[in-house]
Parts: sequence; structure tokens; C-alpha cells
Amino acid sequence: MAGKVDETEVTRFLAAWFAVRQFIQSANFNHFHKAGLSATQFMILNLLPAEGDSIPIGELARRMNLKPATVAKTVDSLEARHMLARAKSETDGRLVLVKITKQGKSLQNAAAGQFRGYVRDIFRAIPEADRAALIHGLESLVKTAATREAHGAAPAKRSSGRSPQR
Repeated sequence: MAGKVDETEVTRFLAAWFAVRQFIQSANFNHFHKAGLSATQFMILNLLPAEGDSIPIGELARRMNLKPATVAKTVDSLEARHMLARAKSETDGRLVLVKITKQGKSLQNAAAGQFRGYVRDIFRAIPEADRAALIHGLESLVKTAATREAHGAAPAKRSSGRSPQR
């Protein structure tokens, strides 16, 4: 059910969105900082499939909104720490594939478990009806955005890999 959107709603949503983003980044910072990783290294580890499947560096760069050269340098550092391994694609020699190692997966699992626990503790303090409304609202947002994107209403791409909020 579409309706008129008040600018106050948009402003409140964006303020809440950025606040949530900040608390997630802060919570994650503690995990990757303790492991001696940069934010970019931590994000790459968390974007790699846990099942051990490989992903092209270019796809990682797209998902992170960074340049492939930036991601390649970060992959170099993670590979030196035995967190991931890279290999040329067997079907397309131009593609460099990245795969998480056992050591990288261990860190990935530990950080994910700690973060889930952090969110679980926050959820315990929120009334059940509010949690349900929050989850429903976010699922609706994702579904609507995906539908709009599929129909050509994708947001404009940024020219820089940097977030506009920085």
C-alpha cells in the first residue's frame, strides 16, 4: 500500500539508519581490531563464502564498492597471513579467484558468533512486538528496493569507493 511520504519520515529513517550502521561498525571494529585486521580486511573475510567457494576479486570489489586494485592489495595482505588463498580461474585465465582458508574461516566464524551474540543481547532488551515490527519493516525495505532495482529504478552509482558519510 503506497502512500504519501512525509519528509520527516525520510529524515527519521536516515538518522536511524546511520545510527544502526554506526553501532554495527563499532561492534565489528572490536572484533577485527582484536584480530589485527583492518576494516577492509575484515569485510573481505566476511564477504567470502563460508562453504569454501571461490569468488572473483572483481566481484568482491563490486560488493564493497571499491576499486579492484584496492581489493587486490588487501587480498595480498590476507594471503600473506594465510587467511585466504587466490588462484586463477580454470575456465577464464583472466579471473583471479579468492577462497577463504581454514584459518580465515575460523576468524570469520568467531567474529560472526560474537556479533550475533551482541545483537541477541540488544534484541532481549527490545519488546517482542517492536522486534517483529523492525524485522518486518527491514524485510519490506529490502524486498521493495530489490523490486525497484529489477525494474530499472536502481540508485545512481557513486564515482568513488568512499562512503558519502565519511
